[in-house]
Amino acid sequence: HTFRCRRRHILRDHRVFSLVGLATGVFILILTSVTSAQAPAGKPAPLIVGTWKLNLEKSGLRNAPPQVTQIRQYKLRDDGYLVGLAITVNAQGNPSFLHFTARSDGKDYPEYTNDLLADLLAAGKQTTRTYAETIIDDYTTEWIDKQNGKVTARGTKTISRDGKTMTIDAGGPQ
Repeated sequence: HTFRCRRRHILRDHRVFSLVGLATGVFILILTSVTSAQAPAGKPAPLIVGTWKLNLEKSGLRNAPPQVTQIRQYKLRDDGYLVGLAITVNAQGNPSFLHFTARSDGKDYPEYTNDLLADLLAAGKQTTRTYAETIIDDYTTEWIDKQNGKVTARGTKTISRDGKTMTIDAGGPQ
């Protein structure tokens, strides 16, 4: 699958990246960013930091309903944790989200969906999902998603040298 995303940094700077799904394959989302990147004082912001909105028209994602909307946001906390949030609205108008807060140290960190967070808040039930990432270099990060301790997806996020394109190569458990 191919799925393209465009990002506008303060409505001027275009970025493109691909997004992971739980199915094996590679796809690219078209997202548009409407906020500027922020980082702790004295540190440059990672290139992923910002808000991204799916542009389905420019996406190469096959079989996607035209009414799907997605917004992704990445923020870097002062303590070095990256906060990732993806909000998706399906063709019926039902929203869902995926959220993680993690360091780029290769360790597993809790990942929440709207249902898993509701279970935690209502019944104290811990999430069964985790997210881990490791920085390879200034432009490339490896990531792994797990469910109940088993790898469900893995891949890389690569930022182009000009900082305008991010590609997320995604595959199954391998």
